[in-house]
Amino acid sequence: MRPQAYILHNQVTHARLLPVKASNSFTYPTLALLVSLNALEARRLDLGRGWIFGYGGLWGRIVGLRPGPYLTKQAVTIMSKLEDLLKARGHLEENASLRDAWMMTMPSFLGFEGINPLTVYFCYNSGGTFWSTVLEIHNTFGESHVHVLEVGRNEDPNPSTGYDHQWTFPREFHVSPFNDRSGFYTVSIKSPAHPPMATINDSPELFVAPKPSVRVHLYTASQDNPELKGVLKLTALLRPTHSTPLTTPSLLFALGKAPFGLLLTMSRIVFVAWKLHYQKRLDVFLRPEPLPAAQGWGADPAASQVLPVTPAGGVKWLDAGILDNFARNRVELFLRRRVQETGIEVSLVAADPSIPPLVFSPDQAASSQLTISYLSARIFTILFMSPSAQHALLLGTETERIFRVSSKDNFLDIFSSPTVSDHANWLQRLRSRTIPYSLTLPVPSSHFLDQQNFASAFPSGLVICTCQFLDSVEKLVFSIAKARIVAGQEPWKQWDRAAAILRNGSSTKFLLAKDTIGSVIREP
Repeated sequence: MRPQAYILHNQVTHARLLPVKASNSFTYPTLALLVSLNALEARRLDLGRGWIFGYGGLWGRIVGLRPGPYLTKQAVTIMSKLEDLLKARGHLEENASLRDAWMMTMPSFLGFEGINPLTVYFCYNSGGTFWSTVLEIHNTFGESHVHVLEVGRNEDPNPSTGYDHQWTFPREFHVSPFNDRSGFYTVSIKSPAHPPMATINDSPELFVAPKPSVRVHLYTASQDNPELKGVLKLTALLRPTHSTPLTTPSLLFALGKAPFGLLLTMSRIVFVAWKLHYQKRLDVFLRPEPLPAAQGWGADPAASQVLPVTPAGGVKWLDAGILDNFARNRVELFLRRRVQETGIEVSLVAADPSIPPLVFSPDQAASSQLTISYLSARIFTILFMSPSAQHALLLGTETERIFRVSSKDNFLDIFSSPTVSDHANWLQRLRSRTIPYSLTLPVPSSHFLDQQNFASAFPSGLVICTCQFLDSVEKLVFSIAKARIVAGQEPWKQWDRAAAILRNGSSTKFLLAKDTIGSVIREP
């Protein structure tokens, strides 16, 4: 019977070609597993009663795999997540299923799980034929993104020598802080030598251990036409040098030979980042919010000509923080009351498909609708921290582009502030401390989310001061570390950018020259 699990001794090579002054390359070994998902989840691959290698938990084993870190946040098996994802993206019929899939990934070691930059699923259809490759990419922020590469669908006609399949597609996910999110990937795949099903007997002479390889080329966007790929900027190659069936002796031998191999991924990433930033002088692009992956995001139900954004491949978002959740609770409490007063129905649509749309409807028939499509929970802190609805609209939709609204007039009607006096109250004065004088929007005396009682005002003031303090700490940390952010992306200058947009109609401080090819070198 064919083995259904292998230990892969990989060689990983990265090379940066552009900018030329920041060219860099490095190669390092890694240890990975190639496992049949069916066999893994049936626990047929457990070794030493699950103590040496086991599926389903994090602790109580030397090496292990569990569903939690992979694909979506659903509390189901990896195979169920994979099939659900393929169906949701239109690659698998609703009543169809996979026969099996190889999963190539780095396991946990002594309860420690690294960031697992790339997990690859080689999927086989109900007939047992290799059918698609799913790339699951993780970044250091805890976000993940998938690309579904189906054989014969949008496939490059002539794969590179040594590879079975190849696809080229636009880049969508933020991985490296030294690149923006523009450009194109060309991914070349060498598929496993045999399917994961253990139903075929091979003679020793015919048996070939699988050594699946993945090569990724990152191209810039063409200067003449951003819809076309330009020049080669980065290359990455994952290539197994040795493949052996997963057994207790082979696993213990591999761990004994390189006991820290599964623990070094993050340290390698940090070292290379330090070198590129401080030695090669590449500036840092701050993490952009993931592109929307929810169906219908950005659409306006009242205007058929406003089409939704095409869903991207995001599967995991950052969880909302304590301050975001505080602001969210205030916004939701406000909207439940406000829709009754205005007769406007309000829908909140998240970019994260795991968050269902939230609709606030008046008791009577709605006079109109407002749809707010947002990228992250930061929308709620923007609404809470901005002195007025006009400030929030300017910062959130035009400056930081965290959300979009179906109607600016309805947005301003919903979030208008009551006038209770001629002078701003103490909470509004706190909010206005970070607003530059060049931003000339009027500040109302009170805020639409504030209530005129101490039990509500005191925690609001505490949250406002905490947010402003954390912004100051962030600026101080970057200053002490002498870390350089790409000019125009500094978080502590967001209101300056908003003032520039209000004054000029567009931001003039963040215009990358064409020859920066998505990376910025700052000369000393």
